[in-house]
Amino acid sequence: MQLAIAAFFSTAVYFAVVLGALIVVHEFGHFIVAKKSGVRVERFSIGFGPALWCKQWRDTEYRLALVPLGGYVKMYGEQLDEAVSDSAGSFLHQSVWKRIPIVAAGPGCNLLFAVVLIAFIHLVGIPVERSVRLGKILEGSAAAQAGLQTGDTVVALDGRPIERIDALKAHIVASDGRVLHLQINRAGQMLTVPLTPRKDTDAREWRIGVELRPGEDWRMQRSDPFTALGQGFTWTWRITTLTVTGFGKILSGAIPLKDSLAGPLGIAREIGRQADYGWRNVVFFAAGISINLAVLNLLPIPVLDGGHLLFFVLEIIQGKPISIRAREVAQRAGLLILAALMLLALSNDVRVFYSDVIQRLFP
Repeated sequence: MQLAIAAFFSTAVYFAVVLGALIVVHEFGHFIVAKKSGVRVERFSIGFGPALWCKQWRDTEYRLALVPLGGYVKMYGEQLDEAVSDSAGSFLHQSVWKRIPIVAAGPGCNLLFAVVLIAFIHLVGIPVERSVRLGKILEGSAAAQAGLQTGDTVVALDGRPIERIDALKAHIVASDGRVLHLQINRAGQMLTVPLTPRKDTDAREWRIGVELRPGEDWRMQRSDPFTALGQGFTWTWRITTLTVTGFGKILSGAIPLKDSLAGPLGIAREIGRQADYGWRNVVFFAAGISINLAVLNLLPIPVLDGGHLLFFVLEIIQGKPISIRAREVAQRAGLLILAALMLLALSNDVRVFYSDVIQRLFP
């Protein structure tokens, strides 16, 4: 029981830190670009609802609110029906070319935050395996037919030393079905085993049918600052493209919506799982969530940043702002869509939670 309580509080702390950091970064993007553009920021709030803490500093009230599932930046003159006496500091009185960066800065900062997190991980070092061990051998697979056994340690492939799992996978995938010669260490005995990968029709990749595990020895792989930054940009770009593709599949129906959305409980649960493998995994997960948050906010749904950007594009096309009536109707529709998505995410969280409870009670 004590271990369960400790795990719960550990997960809660990680969740609060990760979610808080993502919200602060997102809202800070809006805040700083608005300030630099001459727009007066009246409130910077982390959370919604009644204030738990607030402090006025210069023109801005900084607030920590009761419901911590988001945040907002209240800019002077951003409401369509708001009377303003200072048009120079009003958001809506800025040119559309100034308003676009202010709105886009939130998702943009989330993407930059992912770059920084990944660069930091590579800077402090990533533990990488020095050897690859074979785990479960699939029955009837190429590995089973070649006589490979669980516990074998891979030494080399076609004479090239192998230390990393991803390197071995890459060689297998690129084999194009030709015979590979795997040098292995089996209980101190060095063996060379020929095997022919088979193409997995579902994944459309060449595979040998074995679970690959890291060996017992590790080394810390560190990068210099410039290399780490480059790795941050590369990783963020790759995950962003995968996320956009994933959203596209969700919208097209290729991926069921009920299986693809997770709410706060689902995120907290996954953070807890990643924490079991160390703080680096939590940082990687936070970077991924930051990218998802950026892409989600850029969807052209009114009330989201992407919806505002869509209004600005239409304003540029037609040469004047969207009418107040049209914007109000669109925002109401956007709120309904967002509420429906949140309810679906929450129902997914509850379903997964009860599934976990049942599995633990009746393993």
